[in-house]
Amino acid sequence: MLETTRIEFKREYNDKVNKVLLSFLNTEGGTLYIGIENDGSVYGVDDADGLMLKTMNSLRDSVLPDPSGYISIAPVERDGKTIIEVMVERGAMLPYCFKTYGLVPQGVYVRIGSESVSASREHIRQLIRENDSEKFIVSLSLEQDLTFDYAVKIFEDNGIQFGDTQRQSLGLIRTDGRYSNLALLLSDQCPYSIKTAIFQGISKETFKDRKEFTGSAFKQIDEVLAYLNVYNKVASTFEGAYRVDHPDYPEIVLREALINAVIHRDYYIEGATLVSVFDDRLEIMSLGGVMPGVTKEIMLAGVSVPRNEKLAVVFHRLKLIEAYGTGIPRIFETYAQNGAEPDIPITNGAFLIRLPNLSIAANVNKSTVKRKTNKSEKRILDEFAGQSFTKQNAADLLELSVSGAYKLLARMVDSGLLSCKRNGREMHYVVSV
Repeated sequence: MLETTRIEFKREYNDKVNKVLLSFLNTEGGTLYIGIENDGSVYGVDDADGLMLKTMNSLRDSVLPDPSGYISIAPVERDGKTIIEVMVERGAMLPYCFKTYGLVPQGVYVRIGSESVSASREHIRQLIRENDSEKFIVSLSLEQDLTFDYAVKIFEDNGIQFGDTQRQSLGLIRTDGRYSNLALLLSDQCPYSIKTAIFQGISKETFKDRKEFTGSAFKQIDEVLAYLNVYNKVASTFEGAYRVDHPDYPEIVLREALINAVIHRDYYIEGATLVSVFDDRLEIMSLGGVMPGVTKEIMLAGVSVPRNEKLAVVFHRLKLIEAYGTGIPRIFETYAQNGAEPDIPITNGAFLIRLPNLSIAANVNKSTVKRKTNKSEKRILDEFAGQSFTKQNAADLLELSVSGAYKLLARMVDSGLLSCKRNGREMHYVVSV
């Protein structure tokens, strides 16, 4: 009998025994014989019972998750001497690792030929992919040394506990007691980022500013929205006695689009979510594209096919989203109320949503609205072009009551034909087109 991929000899117990057993767990299983020389000659062991107990306890105490169910150990007689036979099956919760190191090359061993060697980081990732048929979000996180300072704050602000019990029920802690990728995304150590860029004009030729946001997915969303708010210009108009603010991009739209990008991106693809702001539009691009079979029409109908369902569940529980599939319809409805429409060009490998700058879109609409006016509106536009006027002036021109003229002027303000401001107790109107 010779040493092979699935057979290893040790003359006596030493600190390499656990590395061999760990490599068997992570590969195709195997058998370790303690008490046999490397050349196959039998040396034997003393105190077989004590050695078996030491071997099993040492492995169980040093390896995660618990490998006990995949190990059988027994004394056997060979050439009149007692040796220890440790039989190892391939584990079901790959990769197994030494507690001291975790899921890094120093902590994960695999079998290559007749040697037990440390696994590369890519090999560790491959073990996770091959063994875990579930989606990324519930797969084992390569990083296990996680903290949740920002997430704890978010949960506390919403009056929701976030202890180990809640983390298990939400899917942050797996059945093997280790953190999932969902925990990684919500942790302070989240390796995925959002990169923002502010451009001058309508192309990417000139940067005005750029910034990258890291940390918990919650933290990134909050900080990106605060950053965009600095560049989200607000114009004001008066409707009757009230001032109404009109931002370039409605806050609800920015929030829905950004959360949608975070929830639905493909985290198996390394790279940042990109937010680009131009003079005439804002674009958010997340990696991975839409799920198979999903079209723009399906999204607008409110049908949701979440790539990372457990992440969506967390956001829903925190009331960061109202219900699955409502984000895109709400964005389009908000824009429709403002006479514009976002664009979702279908691209391979990425999801892009393009949000028009409503201030720019309003000016474009005003250039064509004149030919769509009715007879009374056209008379007002022609008569008062280049001058300020009151509702009494409009009433006299059209031979209407003052209240009737006011209602007409209010509609014209809403449609962008007129702008208005208060001068003392009187509202004054100016032709906008």
